Amino acid sequence: MLAQKLYKNGNSIAVTVPKEYLKELNFRDGSEVVVQRRGQELVVISKKRADLRGVNDKFAKMVDEFMIDHKDVLQELAQR
Repeated sequence: MLAQKLYKNGNSIAVTVPKEYLKELNFRDGSEVVVQRRGQELVVISKKRADLRGVNDKFAKMVDEFMIDHKDVLQELAQR
């Protein structure tokens, strides 16, 4: 986890995304994202991911939470 500061950008407030996260998530300059509020958290996801048809929102949220909770194990499995 990396702490980032919010900064003013025109009439908006922005935050930078660390380079390693961009690479990991295959985000680049110009990528379209959706920002969602989940309780006290903001979640940034790929617009392509948000546009999936036929995927129940509840199921997608469960998968997202599982992936966050078990990120280390999933990364280890991916390297095998």
